Formats: sequence, structure tokens, C-alpha cells
Amino acid sequence: MDNGNKIGRVNVLLLADSGFAQVNPPEWIAALHPPLAILSVAAGDPDGLPEQSVLDELTGTTLLRTDWNGWIEVSTDGNGMWVDVEKK
Repeated sequence: MDNGNKIGRVNVLLLADSGFAQVNPPEWIAALHPPLAILSVAAGDPDGLPEQSVLDELTGTTLLRTDWNGWIEVSTDGNGMWVDVEKK
């Protein structure tokens, strides 16, 4: 597995499975090096997600979470990117 090395840096990363560490490996996050990460997770997730190791890997990355920000909308025209959230 190339852990995202063939993809390189991305502008936005939607984390998988509410921040479950096994499907969001640190090598993958580091290789993609997103300036913005989006996490879809329920408030008070019964499985204790997102996992702290995933959050730790995102240090220095803007993180928007549905449990904190409500809905999140990302738009682009191919040149610029705009982000809107329900709660700031």
C-alpha cells in the first residue's frame, strides 16, 4: 500500500468512519497533508469516536466536525475554495 503517496497533498480530506483509527492511518494522513479535514461524527458517539490518535495526527490542520459545526459545505470553482458551516 502506498498510503496516499501517489496522490500527494490534497486540499480537503473527509476522514473515514467517524475517525476510526484503523481506516485513517497516520501515514495516510501525513502523505495527503490536508490543510482542511472534515470529520462526520455524532455528538457523544457511543463507540468513543473519533479516536484521539487520529485527532493527534491532524495537529496544525483545520478540523471541522459535524458534532461541533453542524452541517459543513465545501464549494470550489476549480481555483478557489469556500467553506460554510452551520455553527461557527
